[in-house]
Formats: sequence, C-alpha cells, structure tokens
Amino acid sequence: MKCTNCGAVIDKDSVYCEFCGTKIETDSFSSTSESKKISVIRKVKTQAKNDLSGNWGNILTVSLVFWLLYIAYFLIDRWICPSPNTYDSIGSHVTSYFASGLLSLAFSVIPIYYCFTLIFLNFIRGARQHLLKLSFSHMRNYKRAVGVTFMINLYTFLWSLLLFVPGIIKFFAYSMTYYISLDHPEYTIDECIETSRKMMYGHKWELFVLYLSFAGWILIGIVTLGIGFIWILPYMETTVAHYYEYLNDLYSQRKPSYHLLNPHK
Repeated sequence: MKCTNCGAVIDKDSVYCEFCGTKIETDSFSSTSESKKISVIRKVKTQAKNDLSGNWGNILTVSLVFWLLYIAYFLIDRWICPSPNTYDSIGSHVTSYFASGLLSLAFSVIPIYYCFTLIFLNFIRGARQHLLKLSFSHMRNYKRAVGVTFMINLYTFLWSLLLFVPGIIKFFAYSMTYYISLDHPEYTIDECIETSRKMMYGHKWELFVLYLSFAGWILIGIVTLGIGFIWILPYMETTVAHYYEYLNDLYSQRKPSYHLLNPHK
C-alpha cells in the first residue's frame, strides 16, 4: 500500500511510514485484518448501491435478457442431465455430475456470462446507455470470449473431479479472469487465468464472505420464484466489479515485489 503523506510504497502491515514517519491510519481500506475485510465488503456494496441508484432502468433490460438465457440453459441441463434420486447409486450421481460438467463446457461456446460480467465493469466505469448492445459487443472478439470461458470451465471442472472443495477454491481463484481479459487484451488466456490466481492469493475467503453477505437476497430470489434475481444479480455483479477494482489496485502495488520473489514467473 502507499503512504497517504509521501506516497511511498510501504508494507501493508506497517504502523508508521519508514520513509517519512507518518502514522498509518488503522482504518485504511487496504488493511487485511478481519475487521477491515468487513469494511472492504461494506464499501464495495455501498459503491454498488450508489451506482445502481437512478440507473435501474438501464440495467434491468440486460439483467432480464441474461436471466431468461440462464433459465433456458438450466432447463436444458435438467432435461439432458436429470438429478438422480437420493437412493440412486453413487455411479448415477457421478454420471449426472460428469454429464452436467460436459454440458457446461459445451455451452462455453456461447459466452453469455462473459458478456454479462464485463458489462458491469463497463457500468461502474461510466457506461450508462445502450448497455444491452454494449454487453454483446464483448463477443466481437468471439475467439477470446469463448477461449476464456471454456478454459475457466475446463480447469474448474477438472479440479472438481478430485473433490468438490478444490473446485470451489479454483472457482474463486479464477473469478477475476474475465475482468483481466478485458483490461489486458495483450495477455494470453492462460496469462489472464494465472494473473487472477495471483490477484486472489489471500483474498479467496474474503470474496467468499462477500458472496455470503448476499445470502438473504438470494433467499428472496428463491422465494419469488426467480423473479427477484432480475434485481439481485445486477447488485451482486456490480459489487464484485467494484471488488475487482479494489483488488486490482492492491495487486498493482505488490506486483513488483511478487516478481522479485518469483523471478521465473
């Protein structure tokens, strides 16, 4: 992080700046203590609410289209890969899970979630009009959109074959890849994924808690038979986009030291 007085880059746990001696405020946004992690979550959610206030009319069309497409995918998934009963054999459960994973990989050639995610990064950076058109404009580089989506799904699926928990961990490790793909078109797909992994180092639990903070809203979405998600999903995606901006700032500050410690990466 940077000293607020002289601007020098200092250790994130520093109490005083080693260059100018200024005391570092304990309520710094970049602090990694548990209480400050909660502060980070509150801040990005507040930023998301402020962005969405007065702009719901522009964002709901995008949300509705995505939600209808997701429902279509879910129905196809349930038709092709019906959920096994509780008393079915373990083999039936594994077969259903494997088939569902393959279907997810197949649907990677239609990178809907890629477009939906990136529109909210555009949104918090000032885009307010023609959001649906802007959303699908991310498919202009169709090869990259499909490649990024496919490789994330593939890696997560392969890790999930080991155990469910490693798949969840990798989901969070790769969660910033779409944003990185937009900000760094010069990166290869694997470089985007690797950068996300490095960026999320030490922050996966924090992001998990951020998602967990939406549990009440998700319950409302379920109770309303999915209708509530038309509003809930934009709130969640806008919040995560702000969280990416926060992480990106932190990563930019520690990136030089990371490469010094890892000269071969």
